[in-house]
Amino acid sequence: MTMEQRIINQARKGSDVNPGLPGNLPALLVAQAKHETGNFTSNAFKRHNNLFGYSYVPGGRYQIGAGLVADNGQPVAHYASPEDSVREIIDWLYRRVKEGKFTFSQIQTPDDYAQHIRRAGYYTDTFANYSAGLKRFFTKNPAFPIVGILLVLSLWLIR
Repeated sequence: MTMEQRIINQARKGSDVNPGLPGNLPALLVAQAKHETGNFTSNAFKRHNNLFGYSYVPGGRYQIGAGLVADNGQPVAHYASPEDSVREIIDWLYRRVKEGKFTFSQIQTPDDYAQHIRRAGYYTDTFANYSAGLKRFFTKNPAFPIVGILLVLSLWLIR
């Protein structure tokens, strides 16, 4: 299973305390993870399963320790699996919704997502840079090519 599919699956499943994410949010998490990790090549990802650049917070529900020190001088969170990193961001998003920072229905596009998570304090980069990074990797339905191929193959086999 690809990393993209693992992210989608966990985002749809939810975390230990929150349900799965609606709409385009699973696909936006894939774009965010690819942007934050340089398409899954960063040391934070390879060594610490950290998909979203999340900083270490002692006592974090899914974090199992501190990882390497990031450019901001803070250690990144270390996770047992990439799915735990997805669970962490799901919980972060639900906390921001409960705080009234945004609603999930307000987030449909990479621009919407970049705008709302920036206002909620997730990143300090410029909106233009972060949004461009999301757009570079955003696919509205990442599973479609596989599903489409399987559909065509099954139709061909039926004839």
